[in-house]
Amino acid sequence: MTTISAEELHTLEEHWRSPATLRAWFATVDHKRIGIRYLVTAFVFFLVGGIEALVIRTQLAEPQLDVVGPEAYSQLFSMHGITMIFLFITPMLSGFGNYLVPLMIGSRDMAFPRLNAMSYWVYLASGLFMYASLPIGRAPDAGWFNYSPLTTETYSPGHNIDFYAIGLIFLGISTTAGAINFIVSIFKLRAPGMSLNRLPLYCWAILAMAFSVVFAIPALTGANILLELQRAFGFHVFDHEGGGDPILWQHLFWIFGHPDVYIIFLPAIGIVSAIVPVMARRPIVAYPWLVLATLTTAFVGFGVWAHHMFATGLPLVSLGFFSAASAFIAIPSGVQVVGWITTLWTGRPRFDTPLLFVIGFMLLFVIGGVTGVMFAVIPFDQSVTDSYFVVAHFHYVLFGGAVFPIFAGLYYWMPKFTGRRLGEGLGKLSFWLMFVGFNVAFFPMHIAGLAGMPRRVYTYHPSDMLDALNLISSIGAAILVVGIAVTLVNIALVRRQPLVGSDPWGGDTLEWTIPSPPPAYNFARIPTVGSLHPAWEPTLEPASEEPLVAGHLTIESTPLEGVDDAVLEMPEGSLLPVWFALALLVAATGTLMRWWWLAGAGALAAVVVLVLWQRANAVEQHEQIPVITADVAGSVRSTAWWGMGLLIATEAMLFSILLVSYLYLRFSATPSWPPPGVEVPKLLLPTIMTVLLVASSIPTHLGVRRARAGETSAARVYLAMSLVLGAAFLTLQGFEYHDKLKHLSPRDNAYGTMFYTITSFHALHLIAGMALLVWGILQLDSATDLGNRTVENVGFYWHFVDVVWIAVFGILYLSVAW
Repeated sequence: MTTISAEELHTLEEHWRSPATLRAWFATVDHKRIGIRYLVTAFVFFLVGGIEALVIRTQLAEPQLDVVGPEAYSQLFSMHGITMIFLFITPMLSGFGNYLVPLMIGSRDMAFPRLNAMSYWVYLASGLFMYASLPIGRAPDAGWFNYSPLTTETYSPGHNIDFYAIGLIFLGISTTAGAINFIVSIFKLRAPGMSLNRLPLYCWAILAMAFSVVFAIPALTGANILLELQRAFGFHVFDHEGGGDPILWQHLFWIFGHPDVYIIFLPAIGIVSAIVPVMARRPIVAYPWLVLATLTTAFVGFGVWAHHMFATGLPLVSLGFFSAASAFIAIPSGVQVVGWITTLWTGRPRFDTPLLFVIGFMLLFVIGGVTGVMFAVIPFDQSVTDSYFVVAHFHYVLFGGAVFPIFAGLYYWMPKFTGRRLGEGLGKLSFWLMFVGFNVAFFPMHIAGLAGMPRRVYTYHPSDMLDALNLISSIGAAILVVGIAVTLVNIALVRRQPLVGSDPWGGDTLEWTIPSPPPAYNFARIPTVGSLHPAWEPTLEPASEEPLVAGHLTIESTPLEGVDDAVLEMPEGSLLPVWFALALLVAATGTLMRWWWLAGAGALAAVVVLVLWQRANAVEQHEQIPVITADVAGSVRSTAWWGMGLLIATEAMLFSILLVSYLYLRFSATPSWPPPGVEVPKLLLPTIMTVLLVASSIPTHLGVRRARAGETSAARVYLAMSLVLGAAFLTLQGFEYHDKLKHLSPRDNAYGTMFYTITSFHALHLIAGMALLVWGILQLDSATDLGNRTVENVGFYWHFVDVVWIAVFGILYLSVAW
């Protein structure tokens, strides 16, 4: 690339470097530092989860041991699953993504740096919140799947399940924010020339994972909201006595849970797809087919959730559908395995430690995939449900399919993180110990399951076969732990290794074209990409003749072609993300203890932080408005518009989950709806409310158009009209509640619970929309591009709230009244 002067480099460093102060350490928004924090924090949770697993295996090494009692055992195996699924694998892979995605796409940061920082701090706070339960003996004790009715107040009266439900709602905010950031960054911040057909496979995998998160997490969040409402206020959702249905929990959980397997798996295969061509020393084989397989895996993953429920008495028609879908999903995974093997077979592979872990992954994942296809056979699935065969299968898929790629990624990208390679001798020793230990630990569980050993038991009766199999598994777990410890030692000794330069592997993606570790600004000059393997190009041309050194700047590009269309001013470091996470922690603690004054104070503090956050963004962006290239200015959608669209998609999915739950209970769980003695909803007042809210979209639309035209006074008037109509809607809803509560409360039955939950949830969104309208009006102080874009996003959200109410009115009012 064209050189950059020492003076320009110094200017870049001044703009991007964080000062060496305690405040700057907490306030940083550098994606690389946040990525490392994710990696370190997640690995600590991995070690804690590993200790829990060792205690479990010690308890089961011989029959009728008394290492821990049944209550402690239930808490340990539950926390082990929660830790590995929610607090280790997904955040660990997000750590890789945070560090690598901007480097791979040629950007200087993520699209929303402060949101990125907030995502980490919320993750840390939620993890600490859930682990605060373990020392006081109140840890979740119903497994990571938390099946109802074991989780209702009747069977779990303590705070154990509250830690689970509140903690995962809390954690879902972090995961969703991170996913939105990944999507917008990949679509909008790619280097010029990096069209979608030149996007690295690793980024495709992160993109597929992020879209899966956007549409899967709301199912888990909605299920936990309904569960916590039932536990805290006596509502009825998952209990037969009040008209609910415990099977609904399984549907909601696995609508999240099975896509979550691919949320975990997709970034892992992205790591594999990044390592294989470099180690094979040739381009990846069948790039378009691997992209298609990645996206297909994410899509089909949403259609197989009920294969976890074959033993619950589902109708035969649905059993056949989910059986076929479960078998079909093996096809895209097979395409990927064939692509990797062909690339290695036709290349000149070097069997360094990263490739050993990749090959180990392929072997283990194929075994796990084969047993997964076996579960698609309904009679077999029903015969081994809740046995140790299932435990063996998902460890082969999740540990073999995710942890081995994670270790491959650590060995592959450690030179980029630190400038030094991990020791090869210790690396290969670690691999063989982990590979042998894993198979010794988990393969016998297949046999134990077929021999009849149920899962989730803390002891078992003496039996020659089960005694031997459990002892072998416990020995294998110990070997596996030693292998992991060897890698820890290797990491601890990395500073003793020699410096290896910017590219010790001969990598093909952009992160290998810059120094190791990367400077704070990543790229001194944003490159122009000309192929799928930019680091293997003879030269990389800069994106523009003048380097971007005048501020905290990076390039924005078009979503499909990767044409540069703007220069963006990125936000500086801030403590606001930390304060937001702490406010949520206070709200979560207050909800757990049923101290509603504390929960309200935490929620109010979070709102105040968000207001200050937006205020800070407005001030900074007024100082330097994004510079839009003239020839594409009319077609540009801002990163904020993309972020708002993805937030709306997440919220729409959450409303869909609540409405589908309502319909499920209406048509499956009760003989009549509303229940006998409950009055059918009156239509007059809700119809007037609907007319008012739908009508409010008209002035909102006109206000956005006037803002675009620079007519700020007219825009204010139109937005104020929408605000008045929204307030009128809420007033009428208050009258409706006042009348309805005389004969129906949310504690009476499932119908009352779902009616008040859905309508009040919509009311909260309407209040949020009104607050955004006020903010949009305040931003229209001048005919600026910033004010116009703010109003456009506000209008986007307001129309969403209106559309949701139309669905609520049709399902909760019209369909029942008619």
